[in-house]
Amino acid sequence: MKMKKLGHVVYQTHWDNEWYFTDRESQVQLVYHMRETIKMLEEGAVDHFLLDGQTAIVEDYLAVCPEDRGRLEALIKAQRLFIGPWHTQTETFAVSGEAMINNLRLGIEYANALGGSSMVSYLPDSFGHPVDFPQIFNGVGITKFSFRRGMGDKHKLPTEFFWEGPGESRVITNVLIDGYGWSYDPFFSGKLLSKELASECKTNTMTPLELIANKSPFDEFLLTMGNDQTPIRPDFKEKLAQYNDESDEYHFVETTFEKYFERLQAVCGDKLPVYYGEFLDTQYSRVHKSINSVRYDIKQLQDKIERLMTYNVQPLMAMADKLGLPWEQGLVDEIWRLLARAQTHSVCTNTDRTNARIFERLKMAHELAESTHVYLLRKLALSCDIQAGRSPLILVNTLPERSELVARYRVFTKQEEFSLWYEGEQVAYSVIAQERDYGGIWRKDESLHDPAKYHYLTEIEVAISLPALGYKVLEVDDSLGSCCRTLPSALSGTAIENACYKLEMKDGVLNLTDSRLNQTFTEILSFENDGDAGDNYDHCPPEHDWCIALGLEQADVRVVRHAHSEVMTLTGEWRVPHGLESRAKGCAEQALPFVLELVLKQDADLIELTLSVDNRSKNHRLRLLVNSQIASRFSRAGTPFFEVARDTQPAELADWREKGFVEEPTTTEPLLNHVSLIGDAHYASVFTQGCKEYQVVGADFDRLAITLFRSCGHFGLPDLSRRPGRASGLAEKIIATPDSQLLKPLTFHLALHMGERYQANQIRRRYVNFAKSNGYYHEQSLSRTGEFNISYFHTNPLDFKVPNQFSLGELMGTEAVFSTLLKNREGGYLLRLYNSGDGVIQVGELRSDIGMKVVSSANLLGRTTTENIVTLKSGQLNSYVIS
Repeated sequence: MKMKKLGHVVYQTHWDNEWYFTDRESQVQLVYHMRETIKMLEEGAVDHFLLDGQTAIVEDYLAVCPEDRGRLEALIKAQRLFIGPWHTQTETFAVSGEAMINNLRLGIEYANALGGSSMVSYLPDSFGHPVDFPQIFNGVGITKFSFRRGMGDKHKLPTEFFWEGPGESRVITNVLIDGYGWSYDPFFSGKLLSKELASECKTNTMTPLELIANKSPFDEFLLTMGNDQTPIRPDFKEKLAQYNDESDEYHFVETTFEKYFERLQAVCGDKLPVYYGEFLDTQYSRVHKSINSVRYDIKQLQDKIERLMTYNVQPLMAMADKLGLPWEQGLVDEIWRLLARAQTHSVCTNTDRTNARIFERLKMAHELAESTHVYLLRKLALSCDIQAGRSPLILVNTLPERSELVARYRVFTKQEEFSLWYEGEQVAYSVIAQERDYGGIWRKDESLHDPAKYHYLTEIEVAISLPALGYKVLEVDDSLGSCCRTLPSALSGTAIENACYKLEMKDGVLNLTDSRLNQTFTEILSFENDGDAGDNYDHCPPEHDWCIALGLEQADVRVVRHAHSEVMTLTGEWRVPHGLESRAKGCAEQALPFVLELVLKQDADLIELTLSVDNRSKNHRLRLLVNSQIASRFSRAGTPFFEVARDTQPAELADWREKGFVEEPTTTEPLLNHVSLIGDAHYASVFTQGCKEYQVVGADFDRLAITLFRSCGHFGLPDLSRRPGRASGLAEKIIATPDSQLLKPLTFHLALHMGERYQANQIRRRYVNFAKSNGYYHEQSLSRTGEFNISYFHTNPLDFKVPNQFSLGELMGTEAVFSTLLKNREGGYLLRLYNSGDGVIQVGELRSDIGMKVVSSANLLGRTTTENIVTLKSGQLNSYVIS
């Protein structure tokens, strides 16, 4: 008699907190779902149930049903109900590494407080998976992973294998090859064994059940039972028994992920194949490779909060804690929690109502992060000791290396001219802009204003050296004019330059000369506009597209020199079609006003770029093109802590339709932080702050096309040329999303860097410098409203004085990249570092005038390890306890 294959059935539900519905609508379903789940588990109708690998839904349930906390705790402790380790089902390619770590930290901590976290990472619906995941998972104690999207036949893997990542990390992995929810309706309708069931992927002719059974590396397989927001049912065991009686091929048993992975390791052990790399294939499941350019406005704010928390708030709060202003974990957690709620795997592809909720949540997170940052700076400024009659301007460097920077700050003074002082010496500054403002009680008739309440708000530029993980306090004196004050000067001509670069507008084209490479790049920056007949999930060229090269020849060019920088501003108006109908007719009747500002700071090897546009058109895409002059077979893109090479000319593009791929394997790729093209003689890198998508284009694949934004108008559309078949999103209904057209002003911040020899860690360190904010605060009494709303509140100084210069310590002798600094709950502070390069590097030495030193290593949750890791392997991430 033929042996039956053993099917391990995990009963679960996938729970979108929001999607085409809002979180409040979902919460109603959740309350009644949880009531039924608790009851059936307690009565034994079901032995085990998985709550989608996250804790946010439990948090939402207990927010309105706190009386059930004890019942939930009992089921979780008994390993009947499984929650965590994620707080929310994360987005995977547009979210920073620190955001992912905090999502997991919040989920594990919350689940442990209720009786224990599942330590199987379960991401059934995220759109692909980055190379860093094994290392991130291992860093929080996770060694098991189950996912759905991103694997194809090209990986040459069964559904179970070992996935290895940077730093010699490893997770045993299961792939839900045909999805997590296909079986639910057939199972309960009696059709699970039907030969009529079709797989979503058309590259095979098997039924979904045959597919997962045949793709398994042994005669057992995993079957998840449950779909989106599906309720638990009392006839689950009855149906299992029925199929066991009916089937000659399969025997099914109820199990858990933990038990299945134990069985898998016991039977297969180290015989499972091993894979290294990312999962972003479109064969079996849609991964929506062009999803990352939708709702740029939301992604820009997400990116801003990540950077502010990672590179500014947490390091500053740790520094302040060392000085005596205690760390506030509750504030930190609330910001990361709000951010996690806004970075789920839907990636802002929702309806307008839901996206509006996400945007509001992000605004709250940003208000908290910015206000925390400002409060800490202000408290320190208030608590330092300065000369009478002067006001403190605190300048902060939150990186573990001394910073020689050119930065801009805003100061309030009574007089138009003022001086800056540090340790008895005047500090030179350049005036960027100045305006006269009123700080008294406003009246409708301005003649009634108190003349004594007028003051000046001046933006200044300063070249200054700041200590590592520290600050300096400058003294602002507006009773004395400055002998070191420089005013801006307008330059004739159309060029700016510094020690590294010369940018010149010539015959309507922007050219770059790199003095180090002794090379000129003709039309280094340009722009293009094409149509978008797609939806919130995917860009799709319209049937009658018109790609327009947007030139700069009509722009007004203004060049200004400051003491420490030169700025070129190009102002103009492009003409683009108003919509798809106009585009099909070749009619560009709509104005697209723009302002492009290019900044070269003294001695800097970054070209900083800010573009502002006022979008008034629909269904189109705007891209920035960077002419690298490097014919490229591969691009090199930054991941959360490492980088990957991506093929610019994948073979599967030629016949993906014929082979039945569910989506075009486009070379439009996710862009998390930076992307480079690398040649034999030079390389070109682009750093971004919120632009999340790129493609390598051009006849020689030598141009980096950075998607600035795309404008579309639907939640989901069927039968797209790049995505055949049903609509993504809600297949049963087409929903308009006019907000996704982004009819409003938009601003983009990027930087371009050129070099001779590519070094991954140096590129990443440049990105971190570009990504952080130059923290500062001017404490003054001329305007209570100041620059920030929180400045209105009266704030006490500390009951002791803080020094006018401070450094927690400087990391010396290392190429390691700074990830963040935060307070460790087990004591001391966590300094997180990583190696983006290919070779082994030294961690270096922390030199501190206040006695701080590295005492041990720790995992990503701050739990100390016995080994103090003094080197970092290729791609390795590690936390160091300093005290």
